[in-house]
Amino acid sequence: MSVFTELVGNIKKRKNVLLLTGYLCDEMELGGRKLSDFAAQIALKLDLPVAATGSSAVPLKEKGVRATRKALAEMVNLTRFPYWGDPITAQRPEMMVFIGYPARMLKSVLPAVKGMETVVLGNMSMKDATFSLPDASLREYQKNLESLIGSL
Repeated sequence: MSVFTELVGNIKKRKNVLLLTGYLCDEMELGGRKLSDFAAQIALKLDLPVAATGSSAVPLKEKGVRATRKALAEMVNLTRFPYWGDPITAQRPEMMVFIGYPARMLKSVLPAVKGMETVVLGNMSMKDATFSLPDASLREYQKNLESLIGSL
């Protein structure tokens, strides 16, 4: 079983998963495709709601994704409280999946997430995440995302 099949199985087991997209979704290209294209495929194939930072909501909505513009700090702060109270998902997520955030930003954010699993779909391994993709060049990162999407 590949690591991607295992990750997809873990995500699908969860009743409530939230995808969080960062500004790199608008700026980063992998093989001529914006990172938002990969994020949209993941959200659509898994039917995930998306908390999108800044302008990353626009291209996702254009692709049919249920994206709401939210600040990363706001979403992480909500994990500190038993009452979720956010309209993106009716219930508190069991898992947050991050894509499009710089590693330096996630290094400070991940330890602040309370009471749920975290998955980082970036090109750097993150020790504070429940799961993260391995360190990779941008070309390898593209292949990792394609493998993940192929496993969906």
